[in-house]
Parts: sequence; structure tokens; C-alpha cells
Amino acid sequence: MDIIVDCRSMLCPLPLIETKKAIKSAKKGTIIKIIIDNDTSLSNLKRYLSDNGIDPKYSIKEGNHILVFTAANTQQSLSKPENHCTYEPKTNANNRIAKDYIVVLKSNTMGKGDDTLGKMLMKGFLSTICELDSLPKEVICFNSAVKLAINETATARNLEKLNELGVKITLCGTCVDFFNLKNSIKIGEISNMYYIATTMLNAEYMLEP
Repeated sequence: MDIIVDCRSMLCPLPLIETKKAIKSAKKGTIIKIIIDNDTSLSNLKRYLSDNGIDPKYSIKEGNHILVFTAANTQQSLSKPENHCTYEPKTNANNRIAKDYIVVLKSNTMGKGDDTLGKMLMKGFLSTICELDSLPKEVICFNSAVKLAINETATARNLEKLNELGVKITLCGTCVDFFNLKNSIKIGEISNMYYIATTMLNAEYMLEP
């Protein structure tokens, strides 16, 4: 029975890991067919197979890359998939590098001490984030940080600019209600603590000024 390894929408090293599993589980003579939909994973997988002595037949069908080969020595020692992965930097629609990090703002001021200075620093921080080559994928505001999204403020304009650049802006709904700001918010999606906690938990990196 042939084995089909559907790696569409997967990023390295997942296609290589799934391929390795298929090779290890296949009986000798089994046809293994791998489907991939992005060029980087294709290049990495070709190199992985070649380094392990496997020469697949290659074709393209309906925009997908197809690799087909026959399982031979399924007991062979296969190299680690992670060692064959190279990555292309992700970019957003504005060709800015998009890294897997989020910005978490807990206050409308930056740092502890003088509040007037803290507000100036926060304004400068948000303005600077807009100019970075590596944009966050999301900015989360809770507690008094939701005040940064109030109409006619410089911080709200900076959050709007970030949003236009593809950065999601999320506001704590409980906090918005506590400060009675529902009708004053200029930018941001109102969310709950479950979403905020889950997003923070799953983020690869968090920046907390």
C-alpha cells in the first residue's frame, strides 16, 4: 500500500519529520509520495533525502510539488531533520520582516517613577516600534495600557499605524469597561483574558517595556 505524506501548509522541520516517520514505517518496496506547497520546504526536503541516499522523482501538479520514491532500506539510520532546515525570513504585506514576537503593554506609562516621563517614554516606544524592520505580530494592552488607544492621542495614532502595517492590536475588555472607555477607543480589538493568556503562552517571544 502506497504512503502519501501531505505536507501542505507545513513549515520546516515538520515536512522532514513526517517524511522520516513514513520511511521508518514503510515496508521495503512501498511507494512514498510527498506533497509540498512551498519552495523552502521543498529545497530542504530534497537536500534531506539526498543526504540520506534517496533520489526521488519530482513533478508539479496543481501548483504543488510532488516527490515520489520507493522505500528500500527502512532500517537505515536517518539524519536529524532539523539539521537540514534553512528558513526564509517572513515578511508582511509591506515587506517588513515579521518575527514571532508580541508586545505586551501593562500600563500607559513606561517604567516606574515619574508618570509624565513615563508617558513620554511610552509615546516614543510606540513610535519607534513602527519604524523597526522586525515588526511584532501583535500588541496586547491591559490595565491602564488600554488608555493608549483613546481617540485623538498620539499613542492611538501610533497603534493605528502599526495596525496598518499588519500588526494586530488587542485590548482587554475588562480593562476598557473598568476605565469606562468603550466609546473613546480609537483602535484595537476588544478581547478577554482567556485569549490574552493563551496568546502570551503560545508566543515565541514577548517584549514587555
